[in-house]
Amino acid sequence: MKPTIAVLGGGSIGLLLAGRLQAAGQSCVVWTKTRSQAERIRREGLGVDEGEGTPSQRLSIEAVPWEDADTFEEGVVLLAVKQTSLTAEFLSRLAVVVPPSATLVALQNGVGHEALLRRALPGRTIILAVTTEGALRIDDTTVRHTGRGDIRLGDDGKANPESLRNVEGMLKAAGFSVFLSKELGIEVKRKLLINAVINPLTAILRIPNGGLTETPERMELARALFDETFSILSEYGVDEQEASWDTVMRVCAATRDNRSSMLQDAVMGKPTEIDSINGEIVRLAARLGRDAPWNRAVTALVKAIH
Repeated sequence: MKPTIAVLGGGSIGLLLAGRLQAAGQSCVVWTKTRSQAERIRREGLGVDEGEGTPSQRLSIEAVPWEDADTFEEGVVLLAVKQTSLTAEFLSRLAVVVPPSATLVALQNGVGHEALLRRALPGRTIILAVTTEGALRIDDTTVRHTGRGDIRLGDDGKANPESLRNVEGMLKAAGFSVFLSKELGIEVKRKLLINAVINPLTAILRIPNGGLTETPERMELARALFDETFSILSEYGVDEQEASWDTVMRVCAATRDNRSSMLQDAVMGKPTEIDSINGEIVRLAARLGRDAPWNRAVTALVKAIH
């Protein structure tokens, strides 16, 4: 049977999505960055470790290197690559593989990717998504679900309601907690607030998410970075400061064993998403005629690590 769902990206979230969808009986293909990862997944299957005493699953699933991906005439493409992957060359290829008849769901951290995607893929149905699910890629074929969160979908009125309901139902059937939002622009900024605190500090300190709450000194750093970031994003529609801080703490607790994507990239010497997260906070502050010294500092430190 021809797959009706494609997951583009063989990282933590991509493998978690693909594994959950395949386990739920949905026809899925994984498009991987490298040929070697696709070959291993085809040969060994995709392993999903849900933890909490749940037996691990090893699933048979189709996997294809991104360079060999066929045009996906119909169905849903879940874009689970980092913002750093959205190069001109990548977007040009994406425009060929994802025609107007397909639906694209964008799961990037930070902001700025929507504008890039809409310019590169005019006429496509593009659904934005933010998730607080925690996942850790153990190797090319295995992912561990390290923290339960949710997935929020929306399009600010630009997508067909039927497409939204289709994606919502597909993800719910795979066991995810899914919500539709008519104000996903604000949801994206709320996720940006969470990422702007957790990601750079875990990358700099080399600790899992839960480690941020383990000492008063770390909590003090996190709160200072949070307060500065919230004060800027509040000018762009984010509200409820203490409730937002509680959300950051809940995410740290729910994903306590998770290593943030920025930490993983820093450890492996890969480019990070720091510019589209804390660097974006600095730019948003500048538009207000303000400075963001904490965000400038963590941006410089993460870049210095790389």
